[in-house]
Amino acid sequence: MKSLHSNILKLMDNIINKIATNIHAFSVSDQAFTRCRKLNVVDLIRLILNMGAGSLNSEIFHAFPNINSRMTASAFEQQKAKLKPECFKEIMAELSQANNAPQLLDDKYLVVAIDGSDFDQPFNPKSKNIFQGKDGRKYCQIHVNALYDVLNKLYLDMVIQPRQKMDEREAALTMLKNLDKQEKDFLVLMDRGYSSFNLIETCNRLKHCHYVIRTKAGNGAIKEITTLSGHEYDSELSCKVTASHRYYITHKDTEKFLHLVFHKKHHYKAVRSKNTKDSRWDHEDICNVKFRICKFRINPPGSDDEWEVLITNLDRDKYPLARMKEIYHLRWGIETSFRELKYDLSGVQFHSKKDQFVYMEIYAHFAMYDAVSLSVAASSKPYVKSKYQYQIDFKMACCIWRRYFMISDNSDISFAQLVLDMASYITPIRPGRKDKRNLKAKLVISFPYRLVA
Repeated sequence: MKSLHSNILKLMDNIINKIATNIHAFSVSDQAFTRCRKLNVVDLIRLILNMGAGSLNSEIFHAFPNINSRMTASAFEQQKAKLKPECFKEIMAELSQANNAPQLLDDKYLVVAIDGSDFDQPFNPKSKNIFQGKDGRKYCQIHVNALYDVLNKLYLDMVIQPRQKMDEREAALTMLKNLDKQEKDFLVLMDRGYSSFNLIETCNRLKHCHYVIRTKAGNGAIKEITTLSGHEYDSELSCKVTASHRYYITHKDTEKFLHLVFHKKHHYKAVRSKNTKDSRWDHEDICNVKFRICKFRINPPGSDDEWEVLITNLDRDKYPLARMKEIYHLRWGIETSFRELKYDLSGVQFHSKKDQFVYMEIYAHFAMYDAVSLSVAASSKPYVKSKYQYQIDFKMACCIWRRYFMISDNSDISFAQLVLDMASYITPIRPGRKDKRNLKAKLVISFPYRLVA
């Protein structure tokens, strides 16, 4: 077994107790949690963190088997209404800093990925998250933008947005600027939806930021990329970008690869249509955006998506094309993490219709993901002489963590038993497997159809 650098059960209790002593910073009123109630703030936070796919009454029943300490669902809701959702975001932030020796790329870069995922909440006609689908039906849907440490498997930051008003690039800028304040070099991986001149130039100007961004190779791509020949390519590129519509009109014929960013500050109109295109631009009116283009084949000639094109500021000598392909593949870790969070941790099963309560549970699930991931990292991965390497089964790790967290025993003996239990459930790692993504619409499971076991 690995030496247990930290007791994650004890760490979680310490974080909860720390928040409880400063609960007024995370409560909606100064008068909240001033009276002695059957459900105190520590037990309230633990209960919300440990909620799974069961009905609300079944979750309370399992958390408080003693009838004398058990409260009604109504009493629980009243206590929960006193908390701010940011309480659980703070727990996630504390847990994400618990790894004192994080794994780095080439012992230099913290590798993070940014992506977003939709969460359906039970329909609430008073919600700010009402979204109308293509079929005309109305849903309540939230878009969660997450910053994920792919090598250490920890969520570091997140931004919640209503689905109909989501802005992934805005969320990415917010999280990257926060991460850059930590004064540590990092490498961020992003998919095609994040490619924009404003984001690239902002990353260029962040002191500790290095990036690999996938971009389009065909229609809709940057003009310079569409002119590249049909073979592998690795070169530096400089694009002249302007936010001035007047400059663009007067120079577009003489400057072949001049780019216009549609930004309303240079469109002198008193009234604009709600459909007016507006792209964010935070820099000078005329700017040369520099980056490196990496183009390589990922599928047989003539097939769809034959080429992959990456935009980066990594050094060409240290990171050739073959290495760039390996690095970008690491981004898939955030896709896997969303699946584990939603279905292994029951992150799509909410216990309320109210927006603030749904945000609270989302933050709580992300915090629990980090707690389980830290415990998995502390567990031993038994050596098995076979064809494959093995890893801890994350689904069973979630189940085991919930059980030990529920009994409120944070002793070192208890945590040692926890990691031993996790280590007894392993699954093979099969690299190089490919399977077509079968996307299916999944509606929220309404309250009467929840588990009671």
